[in-house]
Amino acid sequence: METPGPPAPESRQSRLPPDRAALISPKPAIACLLAAVSAAVIVLLWQSLTVHYNYSGNWTALFCTGDTYQVPPGLAPGTYIFTGTDGYDGMWYRYIAHDPLFRRGLAEFIDVAGIRYRRILVPGLAYLLAAGSPERIDGAYIAIVWIFVALGVYWCSRYFHLHGRNPGWGLLFLLVPATLTSIDRMVVDGPFTALFAGFLFYVETSSWRKAYLIALLALLTRETGILLIAGLLLHSLIEKHYRRAILSSTAALPAAAWYGFVWRNTNPGALPDVFAWPVVGIVQRMFTVREFPGAAWKELLFQAVDLLSVLGLLLSILLALWWISRQPMNPATIAVGLFCVLGLILGSPYYLTEAYGFARAVSPLLLFVMLAGVRARAWPTLLAPLSMTVSVGLVFVTPAWRVLLGILR
Repeated sequence: METPGPPAPESRQSRLPPDRAALISPKPAIACLLAAVSAAVIVLLWQSLTVHYNYSGNWTALFCTGDTYQVPPGLAPGTYIFTGTDGYDGMWYRYIAHDPLFRRGLAEFIDVAGIRYRRILVPGLAYLLAAGSPERIDGAYIAIVWIFVALGVYWCSRYFHLHGRNPGWGLLFLLVPATLTSIDRMVVDGPFTALFAGFLFYVETSSWRKAYLIALLALLTRETGILLIAGLLLHSLIEKHYRRAILSSTAALPAAAWYGFVWRNTNPGALPDVFAWPVVGIVQRMFTVREFPGAAWKELLFQAVDLLSVLGLLLSILLALWWISRQPMNPATIAVGLFCVLGLILGSPYYLTEAYGFARAVSPLLLFVMLAGVRARAWPTLLAPLSMTVSVGLVFVTPAWRVLLGILR
C-alpha cells in the first residue's frame, strides 16, 4: 500500500493487471454516471410526491421535527411539526446547518449537541452550498443528500464494473438501510455509507490518496469513520510500513481539531448506552417482544419482521467475515472486519429496538455484503442485508399508499 501523500512514479493503471486496468478506463464512467443520475432523479421524484401528497408541499417535513422538543424561534415559522412525537435525528442536523459555528445559539435546542455537532460534514456542506443564507439552507441540505446518494450509486457502479458486473447493479445502494433513512429523514448515515462505497472502490483501484481523503471526510460525518482510518493504519502496521502508518493517522487530525472546537462550545454529552458483550445484545433482542397498536395480524407481522431483521444482522456479520476471509487483506477488508465487531457489540435494548435505528450504524457492513454477493453471483446471500431493508421499508408503506391515492384521485 502506498502512502496517502506523494503519488507513486507509476500510473494507477500500470499497477493493475491488464484486464483490471481496462475496467477502470474512462469509458465505463459514463454508464456509472447514468446510474448515479438516475438514482438522484428517483429520490427527487419520491420526495416530491411524498411532500406534495403527505405534507402539503412543506419540504421541512423531511427533517421529521417533533413537538416534544422546542423548535428554535427563528426556524419555527414554516417548519412542519409532527405532533405527539420526539421527531428524529434529521431535525438536529438541520439546526446545525443553520448554525454550524455556534453563532445563533441553536446548540441549546439540540438534545446532545456535543455529539451531534461532531457530525459536521453534511450540515456544514449545506451551509456552504447555501452561502449561509437561512432561506436556502434547508433546500441545500436536501440537495447535499441527493448528491451523496448519487455518489454512493456511482462508486458502487464503478466497483461492480471493476469486477465484471453490470454497472446498473450500483442502484442497490438505494436499498441500503442508511440510504433509505437519509432519504426519509435527512440523517447523515446515508452520506457516510456513500463515502464507505468510495473507500472500497479507491482501495480496490489502489487510489490511496483518494481513500485517505474519503477516510478523513468520513470521520467528519460520523464517529464510526475512525474505522476507515483504522483500516489504513492497521494495514500499514501489518505491512511494517511505519512511515505510511503515521501519514495514515493524520486523516484524523481535521476531525480532532473540529471535535475540540465543539467541546469548547457545548456541554459534554453523555455517551450513548449502545454496547454490550459480543452477541449478548443480539440474542436478548431476539427474545424481546415489542407492543404494536392495532390489529393482531399487524402485531404478528411486525414481530416477524423484527426477528428477521435481527437475524439478518447476525447473518450479515457472518457473511462479511466469510467474504473478507476469501479476499486479500487490505484497508477496506480490515475496516469491514471492524464494522463486524461493531455489529456484534451493539447491545442496548433501546438501540436494538428497530432496524430503522440499528441498521444505520452497520450499513457499511450491509453494503459490503451486497457488493460481495453480486460480485460472486451468490444471490441468496443478499437476503441477509435485505431483511433489514424490508423492516426499514415498512416506514414507507403508509406514505406511499397516500401518494398512490392522491395520484388516482
